[in-house]
Amino acid sequence: MPYIKRKLEDRIEKSLSNQRALFILGARQVGKTTLLKRLIEHVGHDNAVYFDLENSEHLQGLTGSIEDVVSYINSYLPKQKQRVYVFIDEIQYIRDFSSNIKYLVDHYSAQFKLIMTGSSSLLIKKSFSESLVGRKDVLELYPLSFAEYCLFKGEVRIAEQLDNEPQDSIDGLKVHQLKLNRMLKEYMLYGGYPQVVLSESREEKITLLRDIVNSYILKDVKYLFKIEKIDQFNHLIRYLAINIGKELSIKSIAGEIGLYWDTVQKHILALQESYIISLITPYHKNLTTELRQMPKVYFVDAGVRNTIINNFNDIDLRTDRGEQFENYVYNQLFLKKSLLTEIKYWKTRSGMEIDFVAINENIITAYEVKFGSDTKNNFAAFSNAYPDAQCCTVRYAYKKKESELPGWGI
Repeated sequence: MPYIKRKLEDRIEKSLSNQRALFILGARQVGKTTLLKRLIEHVGHDNAVYFDLENSEHLQGLTGSIEDVVSYINSYLPKQKQRVYVFIDEIQYIRDFSSNIKYLVDHYSAQFKLIMTGSSSLLIKKSFSESLVGRKDVLELYPLSFAEYCLFKGEVRIAEQLDNEPQDSIDGLKVHQLKLNRMLKEYMLYGGYPQVVLSESREEKITLLRDIVNSYILKDVKYLFKIEKIDQFNHLIRYLAINIGKELSIKSIAGEIGLYWDTVQKHILALQESYIISLITPYHKNLTTELRQMPKVYFVDAGVRNTIINNFNDIDLRTDRGEQFENYVYNQLFLKKSLLTEIKYWKTRSGMEIDFVAINENIITAYEVKFGSDTKNNFAAFSNAYPDAQCCTVRYAYKKKESELPGWGI
């Protein structure tokens, strides 16, 4: 089928002309390799070289002294004088490559542009944070947003309208609400991995997701972070998947799964930096009544989460439908946020809570997430503490109402 453009491509193309190394980070199977091959088409095969570090020959050729690395790259370069784009897939397999990249950027950036992918932002940050200051751009590729999902489903006009301001998209898409609800249900079940979205049958989607989770995502995390107690690690992932949207106590988790608390923290960080989970922390100012410490967990992809708990039942029939919808809303807020936006939650010691608080410089927006028709909220308490905040309910069972958004319109 024809290639479907990802939103990140526009930002990547703007980075191709500068001399800095470009890192494209994201989970395995999220589409990084496909994106690299698309970029090769963009710059032209005669101007590009591609190395796959799961190929042992490529891995060996790019491992070693800077002289050996330069010689190996040069052996693949076309015999022309113009700048060549060097694409390296899954850079995390080369340990301590930062000094070589620094040298290549400093001395060879006029000859070639480095574009690399990686599956762990933590390993990239550890290896390259100091030596590559001012020498790198980092962009992250996530599973498809709901708008991208609609695009992959062939709903081009709907996808375009979903990228507009929320109220504009709602007004223009009301006539498609039944179709949008149907697509949203499927998206919340199987998530946004491109291969899964493009698969036709339920059985194929589930099979692909199990393969992605077991053969790629968890295998990578265990290998890259040298995790030894596999049973406890698997227990931790399932515990997190069951408890999406809930506050996490590291001490309680450690007792539950039989690991030291610092080991639990390291495992959670590995999952977070490998694009499997996201954590958000409480929003607070100086009020003694506000929570300040406990993070909440969400999964980056709904299909991965449902695979881990082995539940692909219809959303309407599930006991965790509210949590699943909340996880979806968080992901959409995250994927649409600007570089300056923070997403947090708010809770008082007396139990009043706002699901999400988006802070963009001086603009504060509070979101309450509702699956059904429940109208209770804590906007009054939040507005009393933060009188300039905007407040909005995001509702799955949406019926047009002031200050409310449908799930598909967030």
